[in-house]
Amino acid sequence: MSGFRHLGELVNDIDRDVRALHLEKHVYELELRGYTVIEDLLPAPARAALTAALLGAAGEDDGVPVEPGGERHRDRNQEVVLLLARGGRPFEELVVNPTTLTLVSYLLGSNATLSSVTGYLKGTGDTALGVHSDTAYVPDPLPPYAQLANVNYCLTDYTAADGCLTVVPGSHRYGHRPRGGDGAAEAVPVEAAAGAAIVFHGNTWHGARPRATPGLRLTLSTLFCRMYMRPQERYDGLPAEVLDRNPAPFARLVGREVPTGWSSTAEGRQIVERRHDRAAEYYRTRSQHG
Repeated sequence: MSGFRHLGELVNDIDRDVRALHLEKHVYELELRGYTVIEDLLPAPARAALTAALLGAAGEDDGVPVEPGGERHRDRNQEVVLLLARGGRPFEELVVNPTTLTLVSYLLGSNATLSSVTGYLKGTGDTALGVHSDTAYVPDPLPPYAQLANVNYCLTDYTAADGCLTVVPGSHRYGHRPRGGDGAAEAVPVEAAAGAAIVFHGNTWHGARPRATPGLRLTLSTLFCRMYMRPQERYDGLPAEVLDRNPAPFARLVGREVPTGWSSTAEGRQIVERRHDRAAEYYRTRSQHG
């Protein structure tokens, strides 16, 4: 029963954090709708630092600086990847944000890992995104629990005219991905001011409107997955000083505590020992439910 008590402590930790941060409303919305909006999460200085880093990386990928008016992004949605490794401290702080990480832990459990940190620059024009689900490479029917969780940070205002995210409320319970245009008529715009974060269940059907106004829509996406899933990005190359300057959850989020993936006999022994020592966190058997 010791393992059961330990698991109970992990659940209690999430419950404690939800209550301490007054996130009960957001948990309710995640359960009911499959998404929730947290207003005013990023203060102006944080948005400025993240925006500068995103635009810098986008210009680096293009080979020229990003135009202030976004004309080069007309009819284009630029995807900027590997921002955790490229963007530095602002993005490290983003992935361990207590508010969003608590909701991600609610959806995925305490051993969730980071899958990717991606930026998007969306220009005016025909840049709509069709309705889809982030739970990929998993055959239908999808399990009712989340295997992935996405957090979209709005660096600019999210309105229907500005090309905001759209979702099909309640679609996280459908048990399958959209097929043949499913959800297009039911998708509703998710409007929020710059600085907001939108958290959604990995099964939730979502897309995005085309941008009708001049300029750029700037978004950051932090995607998380359950421990047993293969992340989109690899973080094993992060230098030691990055791990040292961040709180303890950071190492877990970048996969340093995943109990599989050894590449040598010595490393295999270390991981297996850790897996045995922390089995109660990784496994819950039928007998432990009794």
